[in-house]
Amino acid sequence: MTRAEPSRGAAPGADLRPAGLLTTERGRALAVLSGAVLVQWAAMMSVFPALPSISGALRIGPDALGLVMMVSSLLMTALNVPAGVAADRRGRRPVIVAGLALSALGVLVSALWAAAWPFLAGWVIFGIGRGLFTSPAFTVPADTYGPQERGKAIGILAGAIGAGSVLGYVAGGLALTVATWQTVLMADAVLLVAACALTWFALPETARELHAAPLRTALAQTFAWYRRRVVLLSGVVAGLSFAVGVAATFLVPFSLAGLAASPFVIALVFVPYEVMASAGTVLAGAVSDKVGRRLPLLLALLLVAVALAGLPVAGVTVWSVALVYAFVGLAEGPVISLSTTMVTDDVLKADPRRVGAALGANRLVQGLGPILGPAAGGLLAERAGLGARYWILAAVLAATAVLAAFLPETWAGKEAAR
Repeated sequence: MTRAEPSRGAAPGADLRPAGLLTTERGRALAVLSGAVLVQWAAMMSVFPALPSISGALRIGPDALGLVMMVSSLLMTALNVPAGVAADRRGRRPVIVAGLALSALGVLVSALWAAAWPFLAGWVIFGIGRGLFTSPAFTVPADTYGPQERGKAIGILAGAIGAGSVLGYVAGGLALTVATWQTVLMADAVLLVAACALTWFALPETARELHAAPLRTALAQTFAWYRRRVVLLSGVVAGLSFAVGVAATFLVPFSLAGLAASPFVIALVFVPYEVMASAGTVLAGAVSDKVGRRLPLLLALLLVAVALAGLPVAGVTVWSVALVYAFVGLAEGPVISLSTTMVTDDVLKADPRRVGAALGANRLVQGLGPILGPAAGGLLAERAGLGARYWILAAVLAATAVLAAFLPETWAGKEAAR
């Protein structure tokens, strides 16, 4: 039976004052968790500028590197469900800390031995750590913030992904001018250990009631969440949008290289994309707290679709590609954040004990995006013209917006709640 969600959810003893998103106890917990998210994604992205050096030093071909990164991402995606179930059964903090600890161990293994197999094995361990970390981390704001503030809180956490991606990519590239790739990974490992320790000591347990069902029953119940339209459909919407964003990320370097852009310009184009993704995520979350979730979700999808469709019309130049690619950032952070918020809104009304499992099920579907995106990008780069490839991506996003229109509104906004 569905029940009304309390206006402010929190763990016992948590600060329940409605004001001060980052100044209360729960706000400080959100800040610690956002820092951990930032470090996780910075570590993941810092390796990309170093891939040519790693390939040469370890005699690993680009195809093998790409394969192990795909396996790492698959593990991260597949572990969303068991990590969510574990967070419901054992609490959020132990699973989050375990994910950070495994991430640190994996990066350290990749850095310590200048050989192919330790590097590859370490990166797989890093993928397992990220898989354990992600779903429980995004469950914490669902535990501690009511619907009036939840969109902005989850937006801040999701925005840390974009900020970490920019920081890792840029810092990793700069560090390689004065240090080796192993030094970069060692620095990542130190930061992950620090994030793990800080999270253990500063993040309170936020699960209000543990779900005590047997593990087999809990896993079976997790997949039953797909019967709820919001859990399944929002995952499909976020996954398709994520796939378009990843495909565009794959295509843009090829498009710019074809326009004789320098490697420096190609790297620079990545920064406004992530800035737009991070800032747009926080803004979309704050707006959704006031007007509801579905409207900003639809606007983000349609804005990116229009930008992609307009690129061939305006003319494919270095500057037009850079501008449109910045807008593509809205297809990732804001859409994923709003979809996650809609799931938490919906599930907290049904069974707050199982929100971690429901988010894991949702993120499992979302995770198909970064798996399908590179394949779609490669296919379009190989077979579609410079303009046609962006029209195809625009059409996919327009179809995704149509699907999103069938999502029920999960929060009517502050004005309707009064």
